[in-house]
Amino acid sequence: MVILRPWPAGPHPTSSGCAATFLTTLDNSTSSPDGLAALAEENSALIDNALDLMVVFDPDGRVLRVNAAARALLGYEPCELVGLHFNDLIHPEQHAQALHIEDGLRTRDPARPDIVVRLRRRDGREIQLSVAARWSEAHQRTFVIARDVTGQQEARAALERSEAALNSMLESIGDAFFAIDSDWRLTYANQKAGDFVGVDAAGAIGHPLLEIAPELLQSDSLSRYQLAMATRQPDTFETFWVPRQVWLEVRVYPHADGISVYFHEITARREAEHRLRKSEQRFRKLFNQAGDSIMIVDGALRIVAVNDQACARFGYRREEFQGMLATDINFGFTEGRALLAGLRAGQAQLLRTDKRCKDGSVFPAEVQISRFDDEGEEFFLAVIRDLSDRAEAERQLRESEQRFREVIEMTPAGYLLASRDGLLLDVNPALCALSGYPREMLLGLRLAELFVSFPLASLETGDERPATVQGVEAVLRHRHGVDIHVLFNGTIKRDANGRALSLTGLMTDITGRKAAESRLQELATHDTLTGLPNRALLGERVQQMLDACPYGSQVAVMFLDLDRFKEVNDSFGHEMGDVLLCEVAARLRRVIRPTDIIARLGGDEFVVAAHCASGQKAAASIADKLLDLLTAPVKIGGIDVIVGASIGISMYPQDAQTREILFQTADTAMYRAKNAGRNRYRFFEPEMTVATQARMALEVSLRPALARGEFELHYQPRYALCAASPGGIALYGMEALVRWNHPERGQVPPQQFIGIAEETGLIVGIGRWVLEEACLRTRELMKESGRKMVVSVNVSARQLAQAAFAAEVREILARTGLKPDCLELELTESALIEDIEHTAAVLRELKRLGVKLAVDDFGTGYSSLAYLRRFPIDVLKLDRSFLMQQDENVATVDFVKAFVDMAHALGMAVVAEGVETAEVLAFLRAAHCDQAQGYYLARPMPLARLRALVGGHAGAA
Repeated sequence: MVILRPWPAGPHPTSSGCAATFLTTLDNSTSSPDGLAALAEENSALIDNALDLMVVFDPDGRVLRVNAAARALLGYEPCELVGLHFNDLIHPEQHAQALHIEDGLRTRDPARPDIVVRLRRRDGREIQLSVAARWSEAHQRTFVIARDVTGQQEARAALERSEAALNSMLESIGDAFFAIDSDWRLTYANQKAGDFVGVDAAGAIGHPLLEIAPELLQSDSLSRYQLAMATRQPDTFETFWVPRQVWLEVRVYPHADGISVYFHEITARREAEHRLRKSEQRFRKLFNQAGDSIMIVDGALRIVAVNDQACARFGYRREEFQGMLATDINFGFTEGRALLAGLRAGQAQLLRTDKRCKDGSVFPAEVQISRFDDEGEEFFLAVIRDLSDRAEAERQLRESEQRFREVIEMTPAGYLLASRDGLLLDVNPALCALSGYPREMLLGLRLAELFVSFPLASLETGDERPATVQGVEAVLRHRHGVDIHVLFNGTIKRDANGRALSLTGLMTDITGRKAAESRLQELATHDTLTGLPNRALLGERVQQMLDACPYGSQVAVMFLDLDRFKEVNDSFGHEMGDVLLCEVAARLRRVIRPTDIIARLGGDEFVVAAHCASGQKAAASIADKLLDLLTAPVKIGGIDVIVGASIGISMYPQDAQTREILFQTADTAMYRAKNAGRNRYRFFEPEMTVATQARMALEVSLRPALARGEFELHYQPRYALCAASPGGIALYGMEALVRWNHPERGQVPPQQFIGIAEETGLIVGIGRWVLEEACLRTRELMKESGRKMVVSVNVSARQLAQAAFAAEVREILARTGLKPDCLELELTESALIEDIEHTAAVLRELKRLGVKLAVDDFGTGYSSLAYLRRFPIDVLKLDRSFLMQQDENVATVDFVKAFVDMAHALGMAVVAEGVETAEVLAFLRAAHCDQAQGYYLARPMPLARLRALVGGHAGAA
């Protein structure tokens, strides 16, 4: 507990010698309440003297004296407050309260320990102070100590309200009480006692005590009751009641028939006592562990208490300090009388002097001294700071200043010193070189003349901008008119009144860096190839366009995807592909209005955003122009190329309210346009989102399908066309076709999930499973039938791109035991040309294994004899569209025969797909086609049916 006491006013005796500060002995003051109060008072003096506001008022309520804390708390010099009435400082709303408190101090209670008042600082800011005040009748003075509690007051007020309510409740409740007779039966109990043990007090009368409160058997209270019953002596004790986890104070009074017991809870009090002990320990540690030496000296200048640091620094034991005079440790200090006079006038003193240690050594010190009273006794508190390190630092500072001057002259950074009015007072050679001015010309310039843009150009009094800037950019005007960008660090030096005195600054040339940053900004927000805005800048500008869109107007966002860009890229190379992209960007720039936006997202994707006052009609007109523009031939490598584009359009606010949804819906519409045949545009429709969501749901289901074993293989038999066999056909093998048995949708057609698997990369795992399953089942069928068969397995572009694909095929063949010449891998034309060099290398490695290689759906993609000759292809699978075509100029059989002859000339076999009629089969024989498959011959079937089919053919053979 800390008790704040004021110092007395009135005349002060003087004394010679040097005063030091002090604390009363901490270790010998806890044996009595008076000692505890003294200890708390001394601790308060130690903590509050330097931080809290102390004021002495005369009988009229005017300030006589105030300590230096007024500067920090109120913003006034102490001398400025002398003569002011307390209501000159207190908030007007509390004037009446302040006068009432003053009257109460004089007429009722002379001491008020905790008064919260609102004051207005010199700078106008309102603060709250916790004030302790005492009226001294003898001295006709009011003594006040105050602490800033502005930040704590609200929490404190809430806590005080809670404590007041609790105290009021406890006052009204009183003690719990019960009485028992010599037979330990309850003769009386109030309801508070009954509530404490959870029984009805009236109903418990006459019952044995232990029946009502059996928990007493585990409590030490019972033994104290028994002792009081036996000795007939009253007893008071404290005990912990385990069932309720509370501390109780119990008073036991014997009477003629038994004992009476009063008890009440004291848990809060014990906790408060515990906190007080902890607080005292903290204060004691603060005193003893302070980094500065602290001494308490009485009015006769005898040292009465010191902390551990004082013992360590001066070399005396605490016992040796006792009885020593403060002057014993002074060295050459002769101003003691004047010092004491100032202290007794209420003025804390700060002085620099030398102190003598026990070993005779001397060290420079800064001593802060203040005076306080303890029950009428005069004491001084001295905080002694060793300045040995500071003195050494000051010496080093002087040397450093010399070195600084030398460094300033040599540093490559420009240096300036300017006066309050901006006139240059000093510069270094680096600033001369940076600005192009000689030193003599610079010293005649002002900051406003040297700088085009400067962060501290105004140094006038009252300027509220920061006095220090670090790493701020400024622009310096070179003597020849060129702007030089610099990075400026500067500080304004001010006097005690805040008036600017000078400016010191350093600057480095960042002109090159600014140019680089500008280029980086361009790279960060624009496509490096076409110079168009990139995705980041597009999002920013579209958002601005949406924010500025008038009510009733619309904005169209169009996603453009070039239709044949990949073919150009693959055929002519990436450099020509870049030429095409730049030409597309240039064409788009020519037709887009200045208020519209065009951007490149990457690859062959562009975005156009345009204001469309008339809605979809205007958007359609723009889209038509774009399509006409992009279908015009582009000369690439001396060849005219037509690419075309697919455009998806989303309208704001009709289709989406946000930028992100606009982009998403436009992208969805673009893919619908591409799927609808390319070189066209589509407006977004809500049904597209439904289809997209359904596709996404299918993708989610597809991911775990392989692990769940939801895939199975069906097989479509493939027949050799040979006249020697019965019916002119013979079973050659089969094509393995994957089927997905969805647990909820049933069997999902391949055309619905293969594309998703390709896009997501799941096709790699699915393809690996298909290959191994097909090889394993073919090996089993061959073993069962005793005949050779060839199984054909489709390979995706993703699989073919895997670096270890050939090794994977080798491992699967080894694991399943299938001979390599019984496996045929079907590749699409697009997969072959995706990376021709890589594909050729992989196919050669597969060919070395002995695996057959086939091109699936030949003639539907980028058909070219040139690329066929680069790959070791064994089989061409003729797409069914060639079998069904109708051409007045060329008969189908002639076309197919020419195709077969060409393939045979290249050493390749031909398999016709999609044979659905006897007529088609007949003209395939006539064209000397090697093999055929289709619904006319056999539909895809599960393994069990294939096994039966193979068995039947084996029997026929």
